[in-house]
Amino acid sequence: MESFVSEISLNLQCKSKFFQDNRAISTIAASVPLVWIGLYCLDSNPSECLWDDSTGSAESYHSFSSGFPLTEVGKCVYYSTQGALAGKWLSGDCVNEERAFVCEMPYTYDDNCMFNYNGYCYSFHSIPATFPDAQFACEQECGNLVSISSANENRWLSINGKSLTSASSSAFLIGGVSPASNVFSWIDGTYWGYSNLDPSFTHNYTCMAMTNELPGAYLSGFWLGVSCTSPYSFICKRPAGVKCNGSVPPVTVTPVPSNPSNCNSSLLFAPGVITTPNYPNNYDNNVLCTYTLTTLGSNTIRLQFTSFNTEKCCDRVTVYDGDSTSSPPLGTFGGSLAPFWLISTGNTMTVTFRSDQNNVASGIRATFAPFLR
Repeated sequence: MESFVSEISLNLQCKSKFFQDNRAISTIAASVPLVWIGLYCLDSNPSECLWDDSTGSAESYHSFSSGFPLTEVGKCVYYSTQGALAGKWLSGDCVNEERAFVCEMPYTYDDNCMFNYNGYCYSFHSIPATFPDAQFACEQECGNLVSISSANENRWLSINGKSLTSASSSAFLIGGVSPASNVFSWIDGTYWGYSNLDPSFTHNYTCMAMTNELPGAYLSGFWLGVSCTSPYSFICKRPAGVKCNGSVPPVTVTPVPSNPSNCNSSLLFAPGVITTPNYPNNYDNNVLCTYTLTTLGSNTIRLQFTSFNTEKCCDRVTVYDGDSTSSPPLGTFGGSLAPFWLISTGNTMTVTFRSDQNNVASGIRATFAPFLR
């Protein structure tokens, strides 16, 4: 169901964050008894139920029926529009139950541009240009190379970019720049509050591009460093319904913290990186690490091992298809292995690493990201 919604550039966002929203859904969807809402529960507590649009949890307002949420029944949430439970939320199985759904678009302003989303107009340029030339072209449209402020905007751009360009367009220039290691900013001055850097991102280049979908390449929608002088397709963005005065706000530079090993961390949300402790230096003897990976909604997880070097006989990595070591194993691995990847069947995955009391090696590095089957 959510894969269909994603194809029209939305998440499932029938939201009931306030009493007025909850009542409005009864009116909008009155013709059907049960409707999925964009809420996913990690545990049987409203504070552990997260909205699909990344705006937080249901702790401040919810309308769960007594005894719900109940993740033993299912981690997704649906809304009852009729009968004794009208207006109440209940738990359902994300994969095996089918229900009606409602999609929500953000408000915007009237404008004659073809691509109008959340108060901005966008233009997609398939003819490649360098970063300076692309920015100049965007300025002629009273805009800038695109800045990206949310997961929904990133998804919208990624889907429209795939549908408008040829398969030869491996990436789109965006307005992100990285002038120094762990320092990122948008060329239009937008605050760097959202990031979808590819987990393998390294500071080799100053300019940035969003990946397009190509077989065997990076997953689409992630951001990579690219040479500012290499030509790419590009995306421009300008305010909708507002005349531009030609001025560009000053750039704001915001530091981003580095990524730790994540050994024995709490729940890890995709995308991210896991490594053995001390990587790329040797791990210690008698190490036991558990990594629990998750993503929201109906996405699965793609786990890509980019480096794998352990003692073959005795220092092993095991990957489980679920949220615990009781879940079905996807495999146990050891030794020096070429890069490989695994995909979960649901939206959780568990990885363990165990070393014995003899011999050590450089260990593993793996990236994990949401994957839409």
